[in-house]
Amino acid sequence: MYRTQQIRIKKGHRLYTYCDQLTFLAKNLYNATNFHIRQIFTAFGEGKNLQPLQQEVFDLIDQHLPQMNAIKRKTVEKKRQKELKKPVEQRKEIQDAVLFEFPCAQQKWPSYAFLDSLFKVSENEDYLALPGQVNQQVMRLVYQNWKAYFASLKDYQVHPHQYIGRPKIPKYAPKNGRIACIFSNQVCKVKDDKYLRFPQTKERLNIGKLGLKGPLQQVRIIPSYGEYTVELVIKKEEEKDKEFVELEEQHIMGIDLGIHGLATIVDNTGSSPVIIKGQTVKSINQYYNKQRAHYYRVLRHGQGPKEGSFQSKRLQRLDQKRFFKIKDAFHKASFQIVQLALARKVSTIVIGVNKGWKQKVSLRKQDKQHFQTLPHTMLIRMIEYKAEAYGIQVHRQEESYTSKASLVDMDELPTYEKGVPAKVRFCGRRVKRGLYRTKENTCIHADVNAAGNIIRKVVPNAFAEGIEGVVSRPLMLSIG
Repeated sequence: MYRTQQIRIKKGHRLYTYCDQLTFLAKNLYNATNFHIRQIFTAFGEGKNLQPLQQEVFDLIDQHLPQMNAIKRKTVEKKRQKELKKPVEQRKEIQDAVLFEFPCAQQKWPSYAFLDSLFKVSENEDYLALPGQVNQQVMRLVYQNWKAYFASLKDYQVHPHQYIGRPKIPKYAPKNGRIACIFSNQVCKVKDDKYLRFPQTKERLNIGKLGLKGPLQQVRIIPSYGEYTVELVIKKEEEKDKEFVELEEQHIMGIDLGIHGLATIVDNTGSSPVIIKGQTVKSINQYYNKQRAHYYRVLRHGQGPKEGSFQSKRLQRLDQKRFFKIKDAFHKASFQIVQLALARKVSTIVIGVNKGWKQKVSLRKQDKQHFQTLPHTMLIRMIEYKAEAYGIQVHRQEESYTSKASLVDMDELPTYEKGVPAKVRFCGRRVKRGLYRTKENTCIHADVNAAGNIIRKVVPNAFAEGIEGVVSRPLMLSIG
């Protein structure tokens, strides 16, 4: 189990300049890596002559490819010499070196090993500017983005309706931007259980107050609203002093996320539903939207569409303040949810989500603005890792038709398909905001109905013993 702990590095901190320079250099290497991949990948069109930048990259490869392969042969030869020193029965056969090949139409994707070797041999300035292993982590980040592009492009060809457009190749990072730096525990070490040591600087970061329990695995420096966040990833062992709670396998909880009701919670234990009120995060968002619109209008007054600045220190502080307030509220809400699950001995939590649920949402203008800007995914992740600590499983479940189907009447729950109308006739209907009328004209809370149906999507017979608790009046909880 891994846990992260964070330290904010503000302007004026002795490590601020170090973090600023390192993340800027990381951005340079990110763009340099992306540049070489893009030039090679796009060079092999039909009947296409090489552009000047593409020719520059290919000339660099042609110049250094023999040396790159010579290093591979030398490495293999060293391994063979090492094996010869061992007894005959302990020797392993060392295969011949797999040499790098010049890019061609059949092999236009440069591997990570190829580009890493090219940067080392050519003594790339951006590569050498960063500490060892940190530069490799930056390059791996570029390759992760490209692999995600290929995976999404492959999926797009099969399911184009699930995308708002054709996936595009990874872009460059902004010219004056910053990107995260990742340190392994080999280059970033803890001294005397109190000080964190970084490469290429004599400054130390005091982490004694964190009280780290477990070995350090990784350190990240992440740009955040004009400041930096140092994240320490710790391998945490199971806490023996944590109170053991025996969970019931058949106890399942469903959660429907929203705005007025941030989380509507239903389970099949016969207990009353619970709604965590969303007024707190709604008011935070409302104030933020109003203030940001005002200051953005002042900033852009008299400017053309492509003129002037689009960001200011005031807007940055406003964004940061809103983020921390939302994060604090979500931590409290997720804690309440997990504690409720433990009290009811729930073994599985099912959370309703839909792919692209923030796009083309059918809500009133005011509610739509709140729903689209609230980071519900952050709340889901908090629930997941807090529940995991107690052995509670968390599933994300698509929630199509959960608001239309009747939980009381046990309507069939189809899965939404674009362009294919549902062939199911539902017994009840939503009569107004907050109320759902069943076949027998019984009115229940609409979000409670949806949360119960989310459970049925995963376990159809979850309410085989009845729904007495579900139809009772929900308990309202405030965040905190």
